[in-house]
Amino acid sequence: MYIVVVGGGRIGFNLSKLLVKAGHEVTVIEKERERSNFIANEIDALVLNEDGTTIKALEEANIEDAYALVALTKRDEINLMACLLAKDYGVPVVVARISDPENSEVFRKLGVSAVVSPELTTAIHIEKLIMRPDVIDLTVVAKGQAEILEMIVSENSPVVGKKLKDISPRDFVVIAVYNKEGDLTIPKGNTQLNEGNRVLVLAKTRVVPLVKKMFME
Repeated sequence: MYIVVVGGGRIGFNLSKLLVKAGHEVTVIEKERERSNFIANEIDALVLNEDGTTIKALEEANIEDAYALVALTKRDEINLMACLLAKDYGVPVVVARISDPENSEVFRKLGVSAVVSPELTTAIHIEKLIMRPDVIDLTVVAKGQAEILEMIVSENSPVVGKKLKDISPRDFVVIAVYNKEGDLTIPKGNTQLNEGNRVLVLAKTRVVPLVKKMFME
């Protein structure tokens, strides 16, 4: 999978290193020359000493071939611009770091797949967001051994109409259920799942693909 990272600060550097280690092809766009030289010497990735909000830099990074662009600079406006340009090139997943939480809703309305705040951001969290764009939100817990997934139960999901006691847990547990009106239920064995329910599921990382298939396909 090919991923472009805009911003080579601490988070961008750690994410890029994690992605490369996982076998992904990565290009890092970093404006500061000294920092870009450091990254190039530390990571087996293409590093461009460019401004990530320019068409020149994105085309040099072959943005049209990217599965995802992650904008992690310290400035919200730069991250938004990079994401919007990437969307114009047809990049399926765009993730932006935000410094001002009030910008979160605006970013989402403009089509940014996910937003992350510097206070809550870790490289492993962003990696999960890139790989799971169809999940509404997620939280990585237990040092990456488990995840809390927020999902909408699809019409064709095999759990529709079933009670939780009739669903084999398989290393996951439903911890909250919201109906279409947004009312919260702390689930019990007799809680029935219906199409359109929003659910929070705590799952071991290794069974996440199974959980997504059960609730969303």
